[in-house]
Amino acid sequence: MRKRLFYFVSWALVVLGLPLLGVAAICHKLGFLKLRTSIADLYLAYLARCMIWLSGSKVKVEGLENIPKEEPVLFVSNHQGHFDSAVFLAYVRKPKSFVASSAASKFPIFSIWFKYAYTVYLEIGNVRQNYTALEGAKEILGQGRSVVIYPEGVISSGPETGEFKRGAFRLAFTEGVPIVPVIIDGTWRVMGEKNDQIQPATIMAKILPAIPTHGLSRQDQQELPGQVLAMIQEELEYLQGKHR
Repeated sequence: MRKRLFYFVSWALVVLGLPLLGVAAICHKLGFLKLRTSIADLYLAYLARCMIWLSGSKVKVEGLENIPKEEPVLFVSNHQGHFDSAVFLAYVRKPKSFVASSAASKFPIFSIWFKYAYTVYLEIGNVRQNYTALEGAKEILGQGRSVVIYPEGVISSGPETGEFKRGAFRLAFTEGVPIVPVIIDGTWRVMGEKNDQIQPATIMAKILPAIPTHGLSRQDQQELPGQVLAMIQEELEYLQGKHR
């Protein structure tokens, strides 16, 4: 029953948002890109909060004060489930774009909102596409907008964390922006291990202090992905033990 209600109301909100999408589209055509993107950011944040509420989940976020206010950052997070991005959209106010799976580009209507919010897509096995996507993410950071990336590359659909791909961190090294590690726990429970459910969950998110990247040596750059992964795994184990 909850699953049916979730999808029915979620799509109803999407349909009700079509007039606003029309306004964003007009802004896009007229070249008012900042206004278009601001509309997309606000709508997606509202929709994400509604979807979390519809799932019956409760979210607790710690460490918002660790996010630098005056400069773009690269948010680096573990990836337990689809609701990870909903948590970012709903609770992290800093303007941001996502590096997402190419599957998200195929969602009707949503894909237009994602486009207006400068989402870039990675495709498994497509080296050329992924290079282009990461170059696009660099441009976004260079223009002063933050980027969210999941270095595991895939959803774990469980409480564990996989290895981090080093390429994700090059975005920060190239642009000299801080890396902000984020730990999210509990999102995998919302849709279950097979992503075929909608059920309440307690979701914890913790934002760690920003890590400067400007001026790092080559060796420091090589070591940093492993260090960030270790930090995230340690905090994740703490959160999981705290809420058993």
